[in-house]
Amino acid sequence: MDKILDTLLSQHILHGFNLLTILGFIVMGIGLNQSRQGRARAPIAFTLMAIGTLCVVGGMYFGKPGS
Repeated sequence: MDKILDTLLSQHILHGFNLLTILGFIVMGIGLNQSRQGRARAPIAFTLMAIGTLCVVGGMYFGKPGS
């Protein structure tokens, strides 16, 4: 199981993005759309954006450098 997780976190899926980075962008998009549509209050949208940003940064950290 650890080998599969390591592969998913470090494998380049689409133009250099790994699974964690793509997930981060999706979460950020959900947070942004929820706040624009008025479905979520600002603290919830801010939290989603922060979680998405952490996922993107984590995806960059786990990604293979130079590949």
